[in-house]
Amino acid sequence: MRTGVSFGEKLLAMIFPSRCAICGKITIGGKRICGKCEEENPPQSYFRRLDEEGNAPIFCVSPYVYSGEVRKAILAMKFYGRKERAAGFAEALARVLPPRWQTDDVVCWAPISQERLRERGYDQSELVARRLARELGRPCRPLLRKIKNNRVQHELHLEERRRNVQGVYAAEENRVRGKRILLIDDIVTSGSTLRECANCLLAAGAIEVHCAAIADAFVKEVL
Repeated sequence: MRTGVSFGEKLLAMIFPSRCAICGKITIGGKRICGKCEEENPPQSYFRRLDEEGNAPIFCVSPYVYSGEVRKAILAMKFYGRKERAAGFAEALARVLPPRWQTDDVVCWAPISQERLRERGYDQSELVARRLARELGRPCRPLLRKIKNNRVQHELHLEERRRNVQGVYAAEENRVRGKRILLIDDIVTSGSTLRECANCLLAAGAIEVHCAAIADAFVKEVL
């Protein structure tokens, strides 16, 4: 696994200064998270189980809690075009992934709808997934498609969220079968979206699916 800033990135930062993924301030030496934010928001393994009782276990790990400056930073990337912040978030994710997950066959992401993609011009989870795959030295592939438009999850209660994502995603079966997959999203709240995406991948023949998100809004356990 490659983490940290490469020599080439340090040289590039002399011409195009890097900015902290959390506070947005210019950093020294191409660092993706500044010293102050590293001290105030050090990545930790926030870990929880997403599957419903009786099903194959699906676990998710996040380096941050969805609050404060981290929340503002994710929203800046998601809605205000701050795409450069994906690199810092990917590095934080790489630091908390269990070693076995780092060797998964392929990295993918929970996709937004085509309509939302046209409006925004990018998928924030794809940006993070592709940077994380680069950190891990693993391939990154679009293994899921959003085949239905649904209501925005944050507007719904927990049970409504679960129903809202049912039948919304489809997996690329020919790319999925027999693979161990690392599935990325930006925020995990109820876990409904990641659980539905993971179940689609498993139903399409994936051997195992591990989930990771930048921040957890419902932190259960710190490892």
